[in-house]
Amino acid sequence: MRKIIVLIGIAVCIFTACKDKNAFTLTGTFANSEQDGKIVYILQLESDFRINFNENNIIDSVKVENGKFVFKGIAKELPVVQFVIMDNGKPPIAFIVEKGKIEMNFDSELKSTLKGTAMNDEYQLIKSEIIENSPKDIIYNSVKPNMTNPVGQFFFLDNYYYLDDNQQKELISLSTPDFKNLEKIKNIEKRIESREVTAVGKRFIDVKGFDFNGKEVKLSDYAGKGKIVLIDFWASWCGPCIGDMPDVITLYQKYNRKGFEIVGISLDNNKENWEKTTEDLKITWPQFSNLKLWEEDGAVAYGVNGIPHTVLIDKDGIIIERGLRGDALKFKLEELLGSK
Repeated sequence: MRKIIVLIGIAVCIFTACKDKNAFTLTGTFANSEQDGKIVYILQLESDFRINFNENNIIDSVKVENGKFVFKGIAKELPVVQFVIMDNGKPPIAFIVEKGKIEMNFDSELKSTLKGTAMNDEYQLIKSEIIENSPKDIIYNSVKPNMTNPVGQFFFLDNYYYLDDNQQKELISLSTPDFKNLEKIKNIEKRIESREVTAVGKRFIDVKGFDFNGKEVKLSDYAGKGKIVLIDFWASWCGPCIGDMPDVITLYQKYNRKGFEIVGISLDNNKENWEKTTEDLKITWPQFSNLKLWEEDGAVAYGVNGIPHTVLIDKDGIIIERGLRGDALKFKLEELLGSK
């Protein structure tokens, strides 16, 4: 799971305003004094919600003293999500900029908890439930009543890939107009549309790229020509992809002569890494890529938002399964091509 935090919001003006009706105080407390002397920052987000730690995005900064830091400022009428980042290499930490006293407590491993205002309490409750329970149902049930506020919107963007397409569409429909107009949301909707047109029972969509020698390769060079074809979306930087590969190679060696082909589509952006990993793993089936990471043509066309991911196509070019891995893939090939 990718665990970089995606955040929602706009910059708030940070200044001392104890008498203002919308004043907020964020107090951070560490379990010990090891962070003393380090700087803590509040950063605003890029327009596309990426975290970019540079001086133009710093809203405020303070030094940790006696195991604590304190920020004071004015919360807008509509609360937003901001985040704190420390100069200790730890990931940024979200909090809701909401009037009142907010507490951010850190244990000895620098794991944080929030409390103090209604939305920060709700944020911490959902965060704890996601960590301790099966994510899918918790995310859906917790986010649904919160899709018009920054808590639900934050957790949706940070975890939407756990949800099925119908759940994603429903939650987006419940959100605010501004949230629906975000570029990130429009991209999520495009991926859903792509999965719908490449669902089980649909004919494969042709995509193309280039092999290591710069030769153009198309999926239609293999799919729909009398063989069972597995599209394998992977990348050299994907640990689970690498972990799966020995089993996939075993299946390829067993079934290739029986009419089974694999076409690899790499989500790399570095040709040398892609080629070296292919050689190290001894992958021999055809592959292609446009070296565009998540914007890889095949990934966009098939709505891929996580790898490894597979699409299984029958001899006539009809998609018969998606997402098969491990034993599920093995059993399906045994069903289609025999176990011997």
